[in-house]
Amino acid sequence: MSLPSDQGHKASQALPATIRSNNRISKIWIIPILTLVLSLWFILQEVNDKGIEIEIEFQTASGLEAGKTQIKIRDVVIGHVDSIALNDDSSGVRVTALLDNKAEKFLRSDTRFWVVSPRVSFEGISGLQTLLSGSYIDMAPGIDEQTSRQFVALEDPPVTPIGTPGLRVFLNSEKSFTAKVGDQVIYRGLSVGRIETVEYDLEKRLARYSAFIEAPFDKLVTSNTRFWNTSGIELELGADGVGVTTPNLEALIAGGITFDEPEDMPPSQSFEHDKVFQIYPSYKSAMAHRYVEKVYYLILIESSVRGLKEGAPVEYRGLQIGQVEDINIKLDDHKMRADAESYKIPVLISIQPGRANLSDDETGRDFISKQFTLWVENGLRASLKTGSLLTGAVFVDLKHDDKAEDYKTVFLAGYPLIPTIPDEIVQFTDQLSTTLDKINELPLQGVAEDLRVLLQDLSTSANAFNQASSSISGKLDEFDMAAMNATLSSLNDVLEKFATEDNGVSTINQTMVEIQNAMRELTPLLQKMNTAPNSLIFKSQVAPDIEPQGARR
Repeated sequence: MSLPSDQGHKASQALPATIRSNNRISKIWIIPILTLVLSLWFILQEVNDKGIEIEIEFQTASGLEAGKTQIKIRDVVIGHVDSIALNDDSSGVRVTALLDNKAEKFLRSDTRFWVVSPRVSFEGISGLQTLLSGSYIDMAPGIDEQTSRQFVALEDPPVTPIGTPGLRVFLNSEKSFTAKVGDQVIYRGLSVGRIETVEYDLEKRLARYSAFIEAPFDKLVTSNTRFWNTSGIELELGADGVGVTTPNLEALIAGGITFDEPEDMPPSQSFEHDKVFQIYPSYKSAMAHRYVEKVYYLILIESSVRGLKEGAPVEYRGLQIGQVEDINIKLDDHKMRADAESYKIPVLISIQPGRANLSDDETGRDFISKQFTLWVENGLRASLKTGSLLTGAVFVDLKHDDKAEDYKTVFLAGYPLIPTIPDEIVQFTDQLSTTLDKINELPLQGVAEDLRVLLQDLSTSANAFNQASSSISGKLDEFDMAAMNATLSSLNDVLEKFATEDNGVSTINQTMVEIQNAMRELTPLLQKMNTAPNSLIFKSQVAPDIEPQGARR
């Protein structure tokens, strides 16, 4: 079917069609989009108001309450505990806390947290304010560049706040030493730092400590610095006598470590920050000069070594030139004897060239070795001497013995041997034994009998003397002092009369003659009293007359 010609002409004259896409957002989407924007805004606002979420690991949840326990910095509240739960292995608790956004700059890898609660220690009582307000978590901001959101809390408050100017040193102690976190570090009686950490190395059997010394006292620590223990009263009993050292009262109660430099050490300003210092047990051991070179000798002691200790001095003419290194050292079996009577205790001693004012090097050591070899071969001998009668401590004394026999140096267990002579105690014991033997040889029984008879005679004479004294005392009591005074007065008058009269001298001469006659008559009586004083009280026994007898046939 074909169109009419007029209609086909009109169709050919029509404009082409234009197709357009509709990119307009429909008004119906405005409400959902607005709802989404508002929801995001509310979510961000909620997150912003909620704060920063962190996790802190604690050993226990003691004193902590979710939604109540606060987190503070310098007593300023910056957050609170949100929730508390056990960790995965139940070895502790995981505390989720929310902090203010302003605290984000404090959350570093070295930031520290701990619980503040009432504590009683040697240093005093702390945290009493929490009795009313309750425990809270204290925070010490870190200074590390790395940030963190997970932390492990401290069991105790940190000894030194982060950022405190000063120096941290590391210490080791091989001997018995008790120190705890917080103990003082003392310099000449002044507290200048604290012990921060305490660890024990099971493999090396030593205690390791880290201590912080506050500025400006950190400049006092040099490579020559010595540390020693001052935790208590130091009582030293040695060959030099008794020594007592006491620290200040605070260190005596709480304990501490003291440091200083030996006076004989040269000044030093250099300090190696990775150096580990040794803690000495006492001030004396810390200040003792460290001699490098030593020449070892062996002595064999026949008597007891009680009172002899390691470190005891070795003296030569009163000067210490060495020390005892070891007692009863192990020697080769074929060198020792099994019988107890001949067994000698080997004692190892050392001679230090530095103590003898020689160079503390190989030159001084060689000189000591040659000199002592010559001296020993010419009579140098060793013996034990008592250094203190109070403590019983002994030391090794080296002296020349004029009666020593010729000797050639002998080596035992690789050490040159110094012969010994009996010590003072053995010599005294021998002399005492000899004296007792001589006393036992005396006729003590006869002497005792004579002494008994003598004591009886003395007792009899003493009794007689007491009786005579009593009799004489009674006679003296009968004297009339008034009559005696009157007699003396009359005698005085008579003498005055004789002095005034002409015949006074002749009268005196006559009186003297009469007195002489009286003395002659009294002489036998006085002689009798001299030979038998008790004859005034007891009647004297008259010896019987001797009867004449006829001549014997």
